[in-house]
Formats: sequence, structure tokens, C-alpha cells
Amino acid sequence: MPMSRVRSPIAKSDRAGMALGSGAGFRHHESMMRSFSILSMYKPVAGLAAVTLLVTACSSAPTASRVEQSLDRTTPTRQTVATTALAQVGDAYAMNMAGPDQYDDAGLAYYAYRQNGRALPRALSDQLDAGQPISLAEARPGDLVFLRLDASSGSRLAVGVLAGPQLAVIAIPGTAQAGGGVKRISLADDYWRGRFVGVSRILPPATATR
Repeated sequence: MPMSRVRSPIAKSDRAGMALGSGAGFRHHESMMRSFSILSMYKPVAGLAAVTLLVTACSSAPTASRVEQSLDRTTPTRQTVATTALAQVGDAYAMNMAGPDQYDDAGLAYYAYRQNGRALPRALSDQLDAGQPISLAEARPGDLVFLRLDASSGSRLAVGVLAGPQLAVIAIPGTAQAGGGVKRISLADDYWRGRFVGVSRILPPATATR
């Protein structure tokens, strides 16, 4: 069956990284298409490693133990970035905010990096451009995880900070079903697993020990 034509859910972000787009569809984000497979964005994810993160590379599905081993090897800066993000859990969601008590998704990532002396662009689209796409098996605390959120105007991209094995911190708006705010989420949960898009590395990886 031929695939129907779809449009990227990512608009060129304003400085808050929260532009949703409107009308018949969203504008095409070329840098996203270069970085992530289009299938990974629009095909529902059946498992944590079912997403192809690189256009030019294919990898085998990682087991849970491989993910845990990967996340165990980290650097102090990576861990403090993750710890800073975790410390904001329970704070409020607010568009265009980057702390210290209210955040949008890109603002939370920006704050966690800035508090630890690491540069990260403020806008979500710029954060996407700044990183190197990697597989979930390669992920470490402090890496950025991109997820698809459902909005009234259609799907959009959101960013969170990886904090541990299958664990991420993200600021999300409230819905009729649940309140928003900075939340700790599990990528093993069916809801988030089905919205997983990819992982991007900003900080250098730790050197593996033998």
C-alpha cells in the first residue's frame, strides 16, 4: 500500500521553540529531515529501538540491558545536567519560559545546560540542529530526547532531557485529561514509546571503561 504524503510537524521555531504552525499544514523543517528518518517521525513506534534515527545508518534493536549499560557510562557534567532537569520536576509549564520556576520544553533543556555552564540554543529547532542524532542504545544522561506531542492543531515536536535508563524529564502543557508541568516520564511506557522520535547528543560521550 503506498504511503500517504505527510507534512513535517515542525515549524521554524520562534525564540521560545514553541511555534506550532497553522492552516492546512506545517512548514517543512529541512534540518530535521536531514537528521532523522521520515519514517521515524510518522510511523508509530512499536518498541524503544524501532525508530531509525539516522537517514544513512541502520542498527539492530537494543535490549533493555544494552540501554542500561549505555546510560551507566556518563560524565560528571552529563549527570549534573540530568540532575538539574530532575530537580525541576513539579514546576509549572509556561510557554516562552526558561526557568527558574516555569518552563516550556525547550526552555527546560536550555536551563539544565545553562545552569551547568554548557551552551545550548534556546529554540527547539536550533537545539535540533546543534546535536548529533544517535540511537537510543547510545544514549546517556544529558542527551536530548525528541517526542511527538498531540496538540489541537496537530502533532508537534517536543524535547526532553534524558536522566537515566528509559527515563526522561520534559515540560509539557496540560490537557483536559491531565495537568501539565515538568514531569519525569518513562520511555518504556506505551504512551511515550509510541511518541518517541529520536535522541540527539550535545555533550561528548564518556569514555567506556573496561
